[in-house]
Amino acid sequence: MKALARWAMDSRRNAIIAAGACLAVPLLFWIGAAIQALVLLRQGVRDGGQVVLWSLLPAFVWAGMGDPTPLVVALGASALAIVLRQTIRLEIAVVVAAGIGIGLYLLLPLALADILALVQQGIETTLTDSYQDDPEFLAYLMPLVGPMIAGGLAALHSLVIILCLLLGRYWQAVLFNPGGFGREFKQLRLPLAYSLPAVLVSLAAGQLQPELAGVTPVLTVPLLLAGLALFHGALTQLRASPTWMVLVYLALFLFGPYMYTLLIFGAALDSVFNIRSRLKDTAGDD
Repeated sequence: MKALARWAMDSRRNAIIAAGACLAVPLLFWIGAAIQALVLLRQGVRDGGQVVLWSLLPAFVWAGMGDPTPLVVALGASALAIVLRQTIRLEIAVVVAAGIGIGLYLLLPLALADILALVQQGIETTLTDSYQDDPEFLAYLMPLVGPMIAGGLAALHSLVIILCLLLGRYWQAVLFNPGGFGREFKQLRLPLAYSLPAVLVSLAAGQLQPELAGVTPVLTVPLLLAGLALFHGALTQLRASPTWMVLVYLALFLFGPYMYTLLIFGAALDSVFNIRSRLKDTAGDD
């Protein structure tokens, strides 16, 4: 993929062909979105905007056929690339992604009404069969099914959008600033003004209205990325073996909900205490 990114940056025509072709192929749309992000990060809106507009044509075709995901991801990644280029602060771009996710939470049920209705019906049937002996718990779960499906789908889109931005930023660093992406990602730390409300909403999700509870998956996506960045940065400062990072991702795969929660709270604590800075101070004292 690095060779594809290098070829795309050779000319505007190459960038349009590379991004457009990837957006036209199912399951490769994320590469096209990452190429668009790379072009915008490198060339800005004035020059890169033309590449984005022309290469979006296949995504519009997919949206017209009933699959808005390529268009949503491409537009989202491009928006985050513009934010990152203007602010040069990755944490702001990640927080903006949560805002995009909330917008998707409101819009996707309208765009995918038929599909989500079928999924909701299937899950409700399964829950009814599983908890028919506990009608009170079943009555509590049923109103949450629809919002949580929409929230989970919006969170997944938000995560993919952020990953496309990170891939584009990685390519930019590899091609023009080797090592820059690693340093930037390992320093990712969310502002407390975001982390604290997001954690509080997540903790209180069970007592919130179902429509508000459905937002919680979206709010946790930036915390997940910040938690992973915390682990990366801390292990680098401690000069720990890369095996530890492999174990973190393996634990995230095997023990998803528990590791997800640990990363969220780790990111929240880092927003308060700036853990990597304290590790650096301790290392300096030693």
